[in-house]
Amino acid sequence: LLLAGLGVKSAAFPVHMWAPDTYEAASTPFVAWLSVAPKAAGFVAIIRLFVEGVGDAALIWIPVVSVLAGMTIVTGNFMAIPQRNIKRMLAYSGVAHIGYMLVGLAALSSSGVAMMLFYLLAYMFGNMGAFFVVEAVAQSEQSNGIDAYRGLARRSPLLALAMLIFLLSLGGIPFVAGFWAKLYVFWAAIERGLYGLVFLGAVLTVVALYYYLQVARQMYIEAPERHNAVAIPGPLAAAIVACLIGVVGMGIYPG
Repeated sequence: LLLAGLGVKSAAFPVHMWAPDTYEAASTPFVAWLSVAPKAAGFVAIIRLFVEGVGDAALIWIPVVSVLAGMTIVTGNFMAIPQRNIKRMLAYSGVAHIGYMLVGLAALSSSGVAMMLFYLLAYMFGNMGAFFVVEAVAQSEQSNGIDAYRGLARRSPLLALAMLIFLLSLGGIPFVAGFWAKLYVFWAAIERGLYGLVFLGAVLTVVALYYYLQVARQMYIEAPERHNAVAIPGPLAAAIVACLIGVVGMGIYPG
C-alpha cells in the first residue's frame, strides 16, 4: 500500500494516468514544477522507507521494484509516441523517466540511490527547461500542438537550439546531463546483476529518441507558417538559460 501510494505521487505504472491529463490541463509553469517536485518528494520518501526503514527486508522488494521499473519504462515510452499535444508527450516521457529512476532503486545499493538522485537532478533541468520553452511557444502560437513548432529554428534559432538540447538530454544523447544519468543508473543495476532490466531500458531509450526527434524535425525541417520571432519575457528567458546551464554543465562535468 505504501509503494502504491508513493507510486501515485511519482507517476509510476500502473498508477500514472493522472499525469497526462493534469499536464495538459494545468498552466505550463505550474506543470514544470509539478513534473519534478512531487516526484522528488515521492522518491525521497521511498528511499527513507524502503532503503533506510525496513533494513534487510528491503531485499524482498527488488523483484517488485524491478517489474515496476520495466513496466513504467515500456508504458511511458510507447504511450508517448502517438501524442500530438507536446504537454501530453512530455507527461508520458516523464512516466518513462520515473521507470529509469526506479532502475536505480531496484539496484538497492548506495551507488544505485546516489545515481537515482543524480538522475532526478538531470531530469529536473531537462524537463523544466523543455516546459519553459513550451510556455514560450504557447504564448506566441496559442497552441500546445507539436505542429506549433514548425520552422521554429528559422524564427527563433536560439529557442529551438535550447529545446533541442533539452530533448537530447531527456533522450540520453552524449554528452549532456541525461546521458550520464542513464549511464549511471544502468551501471548501478549491472553491479546488482539486473542485466535484463538494463537491456530493456537501453532498447527503450532508442524508442524515446523517435518521439523526441519528431519535435526536432518540426523545428528544423518543416517550413514555418509564420516568420515572426517568438517573443520571450525576461524571467522566462532567464529560467530557460538556467536550465541550459544545468543540462550542459552536468553533461561536461558529471562528477
